[in-house]
Amino acid sequence: MARGRRVSELLNKEAAMNRRSFLATAGMTPFAMSSVGRTTEAESTPDQSPPYPLPNGYEPWLEIKKDALTWNVEQLSKNAGGKPVLAVLKDHAYGHGIVGVARHFESVDVVHGYAVVKIQSAIDLAESGVRKPIVLLGPTTDFELEYVVQHNIIPAVYTDRSDLLVKLAAKYNRPMKIHFYVDTGMGRVGVPYYQAMPVVEALAAHNEIVFDGTLTELTEDDDFDPEQIRRFNDLYEQANQKGIELGVRHAASSGGIFHVPVAHLDMVRPGISLYGCFPDDEAEKSRSIPLRTTFNFKTRVMYVKQIRQGDSLQYGRNYIAEKPTWIATLPVGHADGWPRQTANNCNVLINGRQYPVVATLSANHCLVELGDEKTAEMGDEVLLIGETEDQGLTAHAVASKTGVGVYTLLMHLNSWLPRRYI
Repeated sequence: MARGRRVSELLNKEAAMNRRSFLATAGMTPFAMSSVGRTTEAESTPDQSPPYPLPNGYEPWLEIKKDALTWNVEQLSKNAGGKPVLAVLKDHAYGHGIVGVARHFESVDVVHGYAVVKIQSAIDLAESGVRKPIVLLGPTTDFELEYVVQHNIIPAVYTDRSDLLVKLAAKYNRPMKIHFYVDTGMGRVGVPYYQAMPVVEALAAHNEIVFDGTLTELTEDDDFDPEQIRRFNDLYEQANQKGIELGVRHAASSGGIFHVPVAHLDMVRPGISLYGCFPDDEAEKSRSIPLRTTFNFKTRVMYVKQIRQGDSLQYGRNYIAEKPTWIATLPVGHADGWPRQTANNCNVLINGRQYPVVATLSANHCLVELGDEKTAEMGDEVLLIGETEDQGLTAHAVASKTGVGVYTLLMHLNSWLPRRYI
């Protein structure tokens, strides 16, 4: 962890560097940093010299905008009538870095806590020192459940696990908080609503078990979602009539926040909208909640060359120059989360101008057509995805041009990419 902190400090010390100073750092050659790898905001090895990775190298990186994260979560809460937010940080916080995002949200009042799906994500958060509640929505074996409890993580429960929970309460000398998972029509996870009361009663029979919350998932069918909420509230009322308090109700993910006001309940549970992206085309068109772009995906030009008429590029030779043309090589590819489909469909921004990605995309490289003139140099910064004046490089724009979908685009950003929180 010590090295992780050192790397984070280095990455945040200098957000950008001009080309001249960058090249001096890199030794004027793209090969000078060939041994440099990637790291997350929390991972590294302490014994490498120079520091790994260098603050300004050829490696692609992500800039995470903390003010945009704050803006988005506050706008989502405002749209839901000021309800607190259980921030969904699944899939490495949609590519933004789970620990970095959670640490930022620690100081944002409307954020009640964090929801994750994978056990390791929950453990990473718990060990990072965040103090707000962590809710694990994914499944756990008996062994895993005890491990979760050890770390003060709140598990989602959708079977009668009262015997084990009571034992754990005695072992750790504290109540066992749970979020009770109800299936109101999604059919994926949760106790079917019409079978839920016996399970509720079995759990509630033990003072050691505390219902911290109760949740369900919406199908995102406009006609059916209100029926799901009716079923959910009916269960809640049945429990109340028997003196059982089921805790905070939450059902609305990003789509529910935008489209299903009746689902706002006691707390909302947004995912992708936290990160400046809309859950569907309707929400994107209406922009009824003014979300802001939360990240820039960047790299640097690693090589510039002029190819001759008839020269070919990349696997398959699907690009053959019709005339002498300047080409820039970027050290980023589909292994980093830059989709294969960006080739021949998307542009990148270099020195204020957009240039097309051409040929084919490999795991770690892509090629950009500069044209008749050498308008870029080694070390020049390149914007792949992010906010631009014409909006042509936003995540939604890139997702639309490539056909991969904005969810896939964000979730496939490699977890090893360095992340700079600015």
